[in-house]
Amino acid sequence: RKDRFWGELIVHLQLSFGASCLSASFGIPLGIFLTRRQVISQQSFFVLNIIQTIPSIALFAMLIAPLAYLSSKLPFLQGIGFQGVGWAPALIALFLYSLLPIVRNTYTGLLTIDDAVVESAYGMGMTSSQVLRKVKFPLASSVILNGFRIATVQSIGNTAVAALIGAGGFGIFIFQGLGQAATDLILLGAIPTIFIAVCTDLILQGVINTVAPRSKS
Repeated sequence: RKDRFWGELIVHLQLSFGASCLSASFGIPLGIFLTRRQVISQQSFFVLNIIQTIPSIALFAMLIAPLAYLSSKLPFLQGIGFQGVGWAPALIALFLYSLLPIVRNTYTGLLTIDDAVVESAYGMGMTSSQVLRKVKFPLASSVILNGFRIATVQSIGNTAVAALIGAGGFGIFIFQGLGQAATDLILLGAIPTIFIAVCTDLILQGVINTVAPRSKS
């Protein structure tokens, strides 16, 4: 299964890291927005918490029907493989799961900055965008990166379940092994998934530790 292994490795990495990067590109701006519109922050986090509590298999299954309908109405989507099963529902579900830690950490990291520091920046003549880029973001970077770390590690694990809807990844070996009572197949999918998650966690933790001293200075 050597060729199959490397192919599923690429799929697994594309889905897990692609979902976490998409979540970061959407979740960080959302976290910034919620710090400025705290009236709707509670409702927003309520929705994100609900999404987080939905079992992964259930969320994958819930996306099958609407995506299948959408692809049937828009033929060009079928041409890129956007269907009720496969990579599309997997990527969307993983994206949704990754939102909460990124949005929450962005929101928390920006709000916990000392008001005196922010006021000093405004007193120096900085605009709101400059304060955000040059003061708030550097100070909150370790907290925000920690949210990205949690989301990415979580996404790597959830990607294994996405094999149930034809998305590919190491989950294929795991579920084939479970169906055939083949321990070697289960381990062929489980061990690399654990290895990737642990290595990713250590690498991102190292990045956070490098950034943290700057955030506190």
